[in-house]
Amino acid sequence: MASVGTRKVVDNLHYEKALWAKGVSLIAGVDEVGRGALAGPMVVGAVILKPGDLAHLTNNDIYSRITDSKLLSPKNRRELSAFIVANCLCYSVSQVSAQDIDAYGLSACTQQAFLGAVNSLTTAPEHVLTDAFPIKAFPQTAQTNIIAGDLASITISAASIVAKVFRDALMCDLAKLADYTNYGFDQHKGYGTKLHLARIGQHGLSNIHRTTFIHCSTLK
Repeated sequence: MASVGTRKVVDNLHYEKALWAKGVSLIAGVDEVGRGALAGPMVVGAVILKPGDLAHLTNNDIYSRITDSKLLSPKNRRELSAFIVANCLCYSVSQVSAQDIDAYGLSACTQQAFLGAVNSLTTAPEHVLTDAFPIKAFPQTAQTNIIAGDLASITISAASIVAKVFRDALMCDLAKLADYTNYGFDQHKGYGTKLHLARIGQHGLSNIHRTTFIHCSTLK
């Protein structure tokens, strides 16, 4: 397992190319969204891109637009997620509910979701690239944990985009349900914005709020 510090990113295929040089072609990127949210699930995406597609990229290729999901507009994220899902070798999404996060703790749930996403891939990866988090139950020699990996690796970026689009859509759907219309989940996606905290102050906590999180606990 390699742990890589923060650096200026020049080539977001650097880690993939290093693995290709060793004869490793089935590379899964794994990333989470919603880990720090006050409400809703944490979602982890896993993606294996086709190495043949990545080996012949140009600056005008749609793959060149794939980067950290946080740097993309919602429209671009949705477009790229649809492209990734349609063109990757395989992908999966794993989620952990707010109730499970309260019951078992964030660290245990992060491990569960990361491993679940990898194990749900229809093609088993030879190596896994993660955004910082080591997967404790996965072989250490078969993973590389990269700080700021969602920017440094195109494969992790792809996973972050798929996970982000999935979770955003889920939170928008929840916002339409009678139990949650007061919270504005379609606007803040469950994160601790001023609007969200104000709505919690007005309406209390719903059953998808993480009551063990410090902000929620102080508002109970």
